[in-house]
Amino acid sequence: MKTAKRALAVMLALVLTVLSASAAFAAAPEPFVPTIYIHGFMGVPLQADRNDPDSEEIWFPDMDAIFADVKKVLPDVLREVVCKDWDALGDTALGLVDPYFTPTFYGDDATPINETGVWFEYPTVIPRAGEVRFRYDWREDPFITAANLNDFINYVCALAGVDQVNIHAHSYGGIVLTTYLTLYGNEKIRAAVLDATAIYGEDYTGDLMTGKMALDVNGLENYLIYALAGSEYETLLTDLLKTARHIGLTKLLVKLGDEIVASQKERVERELMLPMFANWLPIWCMIPDEDVDAAMHFVFEDLCAGQDRSALREKVEAYNTRIRPYKTETLKALNERANVYVLSRTGYSSIPVTPSQGNLSDGTVDTKYSSFGATVAPYGKTLPDDVLKNADPAFVSPEKDIDASTCLFPAQTWFLRGAKHSASYQDMLVMMATLLASPTQATVDTYPQYPRFLKCFPATGTLQPDTGETPSFAEHLRAVFAELKALIASLVGKSGIS
Repeated sequence: MKTAKRALAVMLALVLTVLSASAAFAAAPEPFVPTIYIHGFMGVPLQADRNDPDSEEIWFPDMDAIFADVKKVLPDVLREVVCKDWDALGDTALGLVDPYFTPTFYGDDATPINETGVWFEYPTVIPRAGEVRFRYDWREDPFITAANLNDFINYVCALAGVDQVNIHAHSYGGIVLTTYLTLYGNEKIRAAVLDATAIYGEDYTGDLMTGKMALDVNGLENYLIYALAGSEYETLLTDLLKTARHIGLTKLLVKLGDEIVASQKERVERELMLPMFANWLPIWCMIPDEDVDAAMHFVFEDLCAGQDRSALREKVEAYNTRIRPYKTETLKALNERANVYVLSRTGYSSIPVTPSQGNLSDGTVDTKYSSFGATVAPYGKTLPDDVLKNADPAFVSPEKDIDASTCLFPAQTWFLRGAKHSASYQDMLVMMATLLASPTQATVDTYPQYPRFLKCFPATGTLQPDTGETPSFAEHLRAVFAELKALIASLVGKSGIS
């Protein structure tokens, strides 16, 4: 009897031990994982001396200074436009921008020609909430930036006492990340949000680097609408733009622009685009694969004919052979080991200076690229009927301009309509933090508030499921009158009239 009692006591003790251990395990908080933010192209200022944090900021340009300079040359510009003296206009325009752009140039071997750069001091404390920023010179060789990212990830892990980090990579930051992953592996990445990344390129970059420039009335108007989105008078100014189109003003501007481009295109390419863009290796990384050969020929055989650009070419080819062919393989390998989330911002046209201006994009990166392969209609259009007929409705956007089934990771790709490329929205930050904190791979079905298709409201920074509904005419008219009233009140207030 005693033996049986002892055996029963031992069994009860074991059960209690297991249950208490399970309860303690269940109650234990998730281990701390720092999140590193990798900014995009032009994501941080450049300073006159990269070794001096107190040196003058040379980029971004001082807008007040630019407006003052424009004011000085405006009479000359108007006279040159009226007389259609495009060579003189080119002299005036390049003379205006040279002081702002020249300090940012790199040499013909894609290395700095001065001390300008980015000051970056490693943090001494890793925050348990929010993100720690990795800063880098966005003109730099991606191999150098990836090596610096590797050092920074190791530093953050050591300082925080962890083995892995989360990554939030935005825009060109996605290229920095894939270069790092290809060279150093993915073992230290727990989760990654790929936010509007240019890993697969941008059509307008390929256009510019192959000598294609073009203006279009609709493209110009569409991009102005993008620029105004979220502003205080968005509805009113959008309607004014439409009025300008109806009376032919935008068409006149585009006609003048076409004449200027035809006259000054080669000069702009040689005096501005070549010394700046072509010598910045990140620009080469953002050329779509299908445009690489043409870009190499245009720059090295046409623009640089007779020049020794062998050092630059060698660095471009290093990325083209060591990183570019393995992008998809690198992303798939990351997805096997880590939680991966793709955010494609969308709903706008592309930059209105190249033939790709009608692409659906976030104002910078084409939706087809930032989503890693979605089937996408041109801006303002819907997918062809045969595509819609054969598509799974669960993957088709409410506006019927996106089929997400062809994405690299269709269950892990979200489309945020109305979100501008470089803007920061509170609800998006919350969404990304939620995804990164998920203990397992979340999908578009995991969180009801974050379905595959979302709508962003730039003025408020809020997100809602995208239903495809548009405001009624009466609602639109009320918005116009409300903004007109606010504009009049603002002008009256500024004039001092009570």
